[in-house]
Amino acid sequence: MQRGKLSTFSDKKKVIMNERKGYDRIVFVYDFIAGFFSFNQINKSQLGFLLHLSDQSSCLILGGGTGYFLQKLLEMNKTIHVTYIDASANMIAAAQQRIQKKIPDALDRVAFFCKEVENFEWQKYDVIVSNYFLDLFGEDHVQVLVKKFNKYLNPQGFVYITDFHIPETNSFVKWGTILGLKILYRVHKSITKMEVRKLPKIEKIMMMQNFSILYSENYLKGILKCNLYKKNH
Repeated sequence: MQRGKLSTFSDKKKVIMNERKGYDRIVFVYDFIAGFFSFNQINKSQLGFLLHLSDQSSCLILGGGTGYFLQKLLEMNKTIHVTYIDASANMIAAAQQRIQKKIPDALDRVAFFCKEVENFEWQKYDVIVSNYFLDLFGEDHVQVLVKKFNKYLNPQGFVYITDFHIPETNSFVKWGTILGLKILYRVHKSITKMEVRKLPKIEKIMMMQNFSILYSENYLKGILKCNLYKKNH
């Protein structure tokens, strides 16, 4: 993965700053892009198994963006406490403003951290949420993150992952998805300077780290997929 190939600390810091600036620039159109170009399926897909999070007490949300999923989670689960991480200060601000406007009484149940996930000090959680986040990294980095999922998830907890998926059943949709993702990654690179070029094999990595799929749902002809994982004991 490109991050691992950076030769100096200053090089790595420069890439991280470019990533932050990239996401800071698109925060005002982020929700529009997610809604319009996917016929609102990106938003819908994130909520596939939300009802299964009604009894959990603690949640970690990685790369939460402008707070769409956060809002829905807080509205549904009236007692859950959430740790919310995003590397973009503008995304954090947008999420805070969303909660302040929609459900201000729930704001004290969220701890916001503007940090890269690598620099965050993890605790134990009932739920770890990664919606359209793992696809930003190469497979080596995803493996590191999934090991953390295994270590910091409570024994009966869930890992909640929604992301892009390459469908296998329809060849036209499959190759269209591959082409679309190549274009998406090029656009993403132009904005954030990240060097990821292909979708990591998220499900395979999760299985290798002793997770199994409890529930799974496809959206947009299988291009988007929401999976709820549990640890095997």
